[in-house]
Amino acid sequence: MSFPSSIRFPELTVAGSPSKMGRQIGEHFRHQIGELSELVLDRFNKGSETKITWDHAKSAARQSFERVAEFFPGPLDELHGTAEAAGVPVERLMVLNVRNALSGASEGCTSIMVSAESSATGKGFAGQNWDNDPAMAPLSAVITRKGSGKPTFTSWTQPGLVAYMGFSSAGFGICMNALNGPSTTSGLPWYFFVRAIFESNSPAEAISAVKTAPRALTGNAAMITNDGPLDLEITPGSVEAIKSDSDGLLVHTNHCVHPSLVSNNDEFPERIYGQSFERRDRGQDLLRGQQNGSGVSLDDAKKLLSDHDGFPTSICRHPNEHPNTGWQRSVVSIILEPSENQMHVSNGNPCENSYEIYKAD
Repeated sequence: MSFPSSIRFPELTVAGSPSKMGRQIGEHFRHQIGELSELVLDRFNKGSETKITWDHAKSAARQSFERVAEFFPGPLDELHGTAEAAGVPVERLMVLNVRNALSGASEGCTSIMVSAESSATGKGFAGQNWDNDPAMAPLSAVITRKGSGKPTFTSWTQPGLVAYMGFSSAGFGICMNALNGPSTTSGLPWYFFVRAIFESNSPAEAISAVKTAPRALTGNAAMITNDGPLDLEITPGSVEAIKSDSDGLLVHTNHCVHPSLVSNNDEFPERIYGQSFERRDRGQDLLRGQQNGSGVSLDDAKKLLSDHDGFPTSICRHPNEHPNTGWQRSVVSIILEPSENQMHVSNGNPCENSYEIYKAD
């Protein structure tokens, strides 16, 4: 079964306890979750030289339950509720949430962060292209979670993930970049840390939540907050903040930037996704050139995210002949405006598709 892509992604708002929200997600997206739970490993293996079996994937997933229960019990309760309502084994949904820790499969993104002072609207924003598997688009949705006693957050996601790119009522806009570096089976899956950031009330609380739990892999959280841009390069052994330039602008792609982590670029070169260094340089040049005394506008950001310098592995990525990642493309482009309680999302490459606005209820 397949679900045709439309201009606008399906939308759902859920509320209550984590378990209750999970059941609402599972009931509403039952068919998508069922297909996704079957598809995830096949699509993962398509982009990996090392093929993963279901037995291996389920074993890795089972190892995560006890650790997640200790540090992030709420999202785990949601996952159980989703699985029960959707009629799929909860191990399948955990595989979905641990998918990027199964091996060194490549995926990419280009993220930008613009401070309020550098924005044409006077309000900060962040954005990114998600370079990945186009088969994920018809299985994706925009979900707003109103958790009991937690900030509300809205994310573009695949139902069954505990969190993905989006914005929160606490002023966070979160983008993500795959990052080259070590991983460990003793840590917690990446998406649970993203969920912890969404449910934080301040940057300090978010950083503490990331630092105090064991981390499974290396990744990058590219954020706009009420205090301005905040970029965290996160590894199993450290959490390092990247500062914006003097103009309040920041671009991040798929290689390490912090001085203490740049050695990863030599140690894990196979995990650097297509033209990462060139995309970062190009993004920085474009952002700086777009200021023109009046600040960077949303249209400027859309133009940057549609840029084809270095085509086809450009900021706006298109299919190419690379044996492992050539079938991927910029599946969506997202611009987050947490101060406006909204985000702009293109369904497909932004050079070919318009952005739709999604607001939290």
